[in-house]
Amino acid sequence: MLLGIDVGNTNIVAALIDNGEVIAQCRYATAKNEKALYHKKKLDHLTSNQDISEVIISSVVPEVNDDLKEACSELAEASPIFVSAGLDTGLDIRYDNPDKLGADLIAVAVGAVKRYGAPVIVIDIGTATTFSVINENREYLGGMIAPGPFTSMMALASAASQLPEIEPDFTDSVIGTNTIDCMKIGTLTAHSVMLDGMIDKMKEHLKLSDIRLVATGGFSEKITRMCNHKIVCDQDLIFAGLYDIYKRNLNR
Repeated sequence: MLLGIDVGNTNIVAALIDNGEVIAQCRYATAKNEKALYHKKKLDHLTSNQDISEVIISSVVPEVNDDLKEACSELAEASPIFVSAGLDTGLDIRYDNPDKLGADLIAVAVGAVKRYGAPVIVIDIGTATTFSVINENREYLGGMIAPGPFTSMMALASAASQLPEIEPDFTDSVIGTNTIDCMKIGTLTAHSVMLDGMIDKMKEHLKLSDIRLVATGGFSEKITRMCNHKIVCDQDLIFAGLYDIYKRNLNR
């Protein structure tokens, strides 16, 4: 059994992967100041009575890597694999400095190409909203990073004295008549408009009228539902990528 772990800025999501399929998963707070015992206790709920052969980790939070590695080393015989551009990903990464490309962006891009083919635009909506563009030759061309919808909402409340902290909930209206609805429209509904606009810009730049569109992340299903473009949502995309990267690097 393969244990795949996605370390994000807000949450860590771990999944048991059997022959490429996620069979169980757990989510817990990233908690940058916690030690190895914290991660071991959280992962024990998922991995108890399981024969974990290997662990592969996509992390964008370097502060937790050593403690997570220590915790995982007790769960599997082999030391965990950390995703980076230096591994065999099946992609030709055209980033200015491939080593600076986030492990999460690599993993979701690999997962998208594996499941949906190329060319493809991958949208990951989380703490940040990211776009990754992969052409028909499986070249990772680059993308975009913007504040995620909840990050934008928190920033508004933090920077503007008269704006409250609110729950990340949706409204059907596009013209708010109170402060709460106006904030929801400006950070959530407007996010879908940003996605549509960026997709149009990227398709125009690539000179492609037909390109697959795939989204992942906690807010993806609700936000893409408001988009004009047809976007497939796949919440297990990163684990599909982690499994493919693991298989490609078995002999390394």
